[in-house]
Amino acid sequence: MKVMIDTGANRTFISIKALHPLHDKQPVNKLHQRVILADGYTSLSIFGISKLSIMMGDMLTSIKAFIVQDLCVDCILGMDFINKYKLIINTENQTVSICADQKRNTSKFDVNKNYISHPARLINTIRIPPKRTVLVPVSVRLSPAKVLFRPSFKLQQRSPIIMLNSSLAIHRHTSFISLHNPTTDYCLLHKGIILGTTTIPTLDVKHDPEINHQLVHAKISDLLQHITNSEQQDQAKCILIEHAKLFDTNRPTIATNVKPHAIKTLDHPPPTSKPYYSTPSKQEAMYKITQELLHFGLIRPSYSPYAAPALLVAKHDGTWRMVVDYKKLNNITIKDNHPLPNMEQAIQVLGGGYKFFTKLDMKSGFWQIPIEDKDKYKTAFVTADGLYEWNVLAQGLKNSPPSFQRVMTQILSSCREFSLVYIDDIMIYSRSFTEHLNHLKQILSILSKHNFQLNPTKCSIFQHRIDYLSHTISEHGVKPTNEKIQAIIKLREPTTLAAANKFLGALSWYRKFIPNFATIAAPIHAITNLTKTHRHKFIWAEVQSQAFFQLKQLLITHPLFLDFPNDDYPVILTTDASKSGIGGTLQQVINGETKNLYYHSQVTSSTQRRYDPIELEALAIWLCFQRMRSYLLGRSIIIYTDHCPLCKMMQSSVKNRRVNRISILLQEYNIEKIIHIKGQNNCLADYLSRHPIQQDEEIFDEDYGISMLFQGEPPARVYVPDHNPSFICAVSTRSKTQRMNQQKNPIDSIDPSVKNDTSLISNPDNVAYSQEYPLPLIIPSKFDLTQIKIEQSKDLIIQEKIKEIMQNPMKHPYVFRDGLLYKLMSNNTDSITKTKLIYLPSSMIDALLKSYHNDPLGGHFGIKRTYLKIKNKFWWPHMKQSIFQYIRSCLPCQQHNISRSKKPGRLQPISTPEGPFQLIGIDYCGPFTRTPRGNKYVLCITDYFTRWVTAIALPDCSAQTTAQAIFNEYICRYGVPISILSDQGTHFKNQIMDSMEKLIGYNHIFSTVYHPQTNGMVERFNATFVPQLAKLQDREANNWDEFLLPVVFGYNTGIHATTNYSPFQLQFGREPRLPADQPSTSFTFNKPNDYYDQLKKNLFTIRRQARTCSVGRQQQYKVHYDKQRPDPHYEVNDLVLIKIHGLKTKLEPKYSITPKIIIKTQHPTYWVKDEHTQVESRVHVNDIRPIFIS
Repeated sequence: MKVMIDTGANRTFISIKALHPLHDKQPVNKLHQRVILADGYTSLSIFGISKLSIMMGDMLTSIKAFIVQDLCVDCILGMDFINKYKLIINTENQTVSICADQKRNTSKFDVNKNYISHPARLINTIRIPPKRTVLVPVSVRLSPAKVLFRPSFKLQQRSPIIMLNSSLAIHRHTSFISLHNPTTDYCLLHKGIILGTTTIPTLDVKHDPEINHQLVHAKISDLLQHITNSEQQDQAKCILIEHAKLFDTNRPTIATNVKPHAIKTLDHPPPTSKPYYSTPSKQEAMYKITQELLHFGLIRPSYSPYAAPALLVAKHDGTWRMVVDYKKLNNITIKDNHPLPNMEQAIQVLGGGYKFFTKLDMKSGFWQIPIEDKDKYKTAFVTADGLYEWNVLAQGLKNSPPSFQRVMTQILSSCREFSLVYIDDIMIYSRSFTEHLNHLKQILSILSKHNFQLNPTKCSIFQHRIDYLSHTISEHGVKPTNEKIQAIIKLREPTTLAAANKFLGALSWYRKFIPNFATIAAPIHAITNLTKTHRHKFIWAEVQSQAFFQLKQLLITHPLFLDFPNDDYPVILTTDASKSGIGGTLQQVINGETKNLYYHSQVTSSTQRRYDPIELEALAIWLCFQRMRSYLLGRSIIIYTDHCPLCKMMQSSVKNRRVNRISILLQEYNIEKIIHIKGQNNCLADYLSRHPIQQDEEIFDEDYGISMLFQGEPPARVYVPDHNPSFICAVSTRSKTQRMNQQKNPIDSIDPSVKNDTSLISNPDNVAYSQEYPLPLIIPSKFDLTQIKIEQSKDLIIQEKIKEIMQNPMKHPYVFRDGLLYKLMSNNTDSITKTKLIYLPSSMIDALLKSYHNDPLGGHFGIKRTYLKIKNKFWWPHMKQSIFQYIRSCLPCQQHNISRSKKPGRLQPISTPEGPFQLIGIDYCGPFTRTPRGNKYVLCITDYFTRWVTAIALPDCSAQTTAQAIFNEYICRYGVPISILSDQGTHFKNQIMDSMEKLIGYNHIFSTVYHPQTNGMVERFNATFVPQLAKLQDREANNWDEFLLPVVFGYNTGIHATTNYSPFQLQFGREPRLPADQPSTSFTFNKPNDYYDQLKKNLFTIRRQARTCSVGRQQQYKVHYDKQRPDPHYEVNDLVLIKIHGLKTKLEPKYSITPKIIIKTQHPTYWVKDEHTQVESRVHVNDIRPIFIS
């Protein structure tokens, strides 16, 4: 008999099955009763009581036991038995000691790993789609427990379903198991089938190396099961096993050799709070959590003056998660402005024709980042049993996302050519399998080196197609997923007058942003403007249906809808809740126009419908944040709600537990403010909340994170674009689609007489020209549709494809009809029907691209816009890559297009001189209004070591005046500098200045043309002193030159942020005495020489410190400036374009019309020559653009 000693059971229990052989010997007293187990939920039926005699070693014991139907073992000895016989359990020696009749006997534990097992049965009948992995609920007679699951060998023999050994948490007799269908057919599993067995090992699974090793290898195998090539699968598996530690989630890890998270706070007393009230059971759960966190080193005991209250939040599996209310700390924390990656640029990078993708997810990402030792005390939190502080980045701390992003960007900087990091997601992309192996190995090596940990259940490895940041990415390009617009797509047509009026009311806010709104909505207005007596005449016909779908289409397409948020503007989340559901829209207001980013609606559960209004409104905010997480993390957020009491929930506690918990969970986001909006103005969010879509949370598709179950009729009537067209051409209805499907081949159906008639491009009814202006000249395109059949017949690849289709027409995604080969493509992932696209022969690709890009009607638009014009009409292999290469090599585009990225060329700081007057910078500021003294310009001279400024007011900026001022006002006062740095203006670069350079003996250095950053120190002073003069001068007297020397004196006597000394101190070795200062202390020296010696010592010390500070600040600024900045290098004979400065009109090319050839390199400066004029010039790298030739 298997007996378990359970300190969590108050009484002793025995199963009917175990008692049956003893029934004749043991009398049973019948009893009908129920007991509640330790989880507070599970109950057992008691059928009677029986007295048991149990022999333990050579000692006979007895106890009364409750008889129950099922137990995980034959008998459970509870606290009644433990107390009666004074049991001593020694876990270290694996023994139990029992005392009876004043004698003590010791017995060994059963350590041979004979497991206590129970079957895991499927709760619902499930139909698993092909090539998909799903989580399914199973029932287990144990509860609550953490068990090891082993798949049923018999089931795997007769079913293709793949299951892996795994560790499960059981709550309320329920857990979830991952099932994978590797076949191309649906697989059906019936309710009640046994999927496997759950076992409780006598040793803790978490600390059993053998079991842990099996689990890690099972996780790795699960990640690679989609790779059909066994050799490739083995190669990938070797790399993952080499870094198996990354996938071992047995215990949390803390990253090493990374920048710890710093918490910079305002000058404010430490905020404190008392612990929240909680029940004894929650206090016990909190104690267990804190002890576990202490055990793993994530927290430590604290003696901090700070104290934030901690509380428990229930997880989906019924266990608890501890969160800390850091509202008060966050309110005094200084914001970290480290940027998150630009989503649009990241997606564009991934659209470069890569074949293999891997997405790695960090396990409890923030917990892996350590906190600065000096800041740990600020994270202190209080519970009922003590004060603790975090060693790692805790959930809810302000600046967590930017801090985590900074760490990941820094450690993976060497892999930026093939990887993207977006907070805790790492995307790796490659063009071949071998290349991807190498890239993945590099990333995993870096993560292992820094002791990071991955979440294998959320990782996707060696995928040809992957979802990332709401886009589906593959070799063929990038297209948005539909999750952002599902709430609009699934809106059903109104069936009543009231519903139609509500729909129009929901769109009223967008009236001013939708062109011709009144015209489009006119059919709906016609049937809604009915008086009470004529309401029965409401009829929703085809014309209203077309208007309804066209208005929906406008909401999910450009210009009202954006694929990516604009990083320069905050995002605005507007939410609403009703008893039937919640709704929300994510928007940005750009240049006064509202742009939509995301729509979400969701049906509320029966439990949620019983919430108070304030709880429902807070729930709407939380659910929208969960769904839109990638769009909200790290951005400034403004929330609009029509429930006023929520406006202060992020600043202070709310007297509602649910709302308070939601506000705590939202702490990791940068919520600027919550603004109340009148319900009548909260139109669209309100409409979505009253027309929600079903979000099935029971079974999740692990690959894509969306529901696998279809709710109602799929929305087949709305065309969901993969792009943002500039206008809507048409809206398809069922009847119209049927008519279109009955038409003949679109090419053959065109009348030959009008196929090449360019006058049909525009509708003459809509365009009116006066006789004074001629029609614009539009040259017909050389691309001829009638030639496609002929060119297809000449193309060998197409002919081979036609032969294959004729032999097996059902095997290929092509169709040969009416003498033409078509490619069958789906418009979107939800579409069942496929569109026929003409397979374009290679001989016609250039003509087509010229027609769609170079011709006037193509307009020389960019890669994305051109691709989206073509993609629904034609197809050829590597189409997007062809378009990319063609447009990138278009010379007019290269000459006129504006670069949206940082200017190329990294910072090349000027070396800090060893002492004063070694290097000076000179520059003119002005012209100003001429003063009564005749002055119009200011010559500024700055010493690069001390930052000492000399400013000279001058009547003009001629060469003679410049040379005379430098000699009289500077050289005669301070001596001859070693070098003088200036721009190439004619007042500096002339014969007079050249002669003075040779006579006096200094080196004159010139900065690159149109690159003022070279002489940045003088430029910075010019920007500083001009506003000061403007504030002090008398405008009527125009006497700015009278205040020039006082302003310069004020600058020279102020502490400089770079050197930490004033220029006056570094120049003279002492502090200046100002008018308001007290008389300085006098010192007496024995000999005059002593003062000189002391002055030398002072100057040596402060100048050495100043130089150290200057060098350090230069290095810091260089790191900041160079971050994510391209640094192209060019070689001699490279062809380039040079930026044209001083454009007269906006239509002139921004880069040189004729290419230049590089003749000399000294990066970042290059010498280029025009091959036609032979003119040579010196340019900086940020004024150079490479020429791409296809």
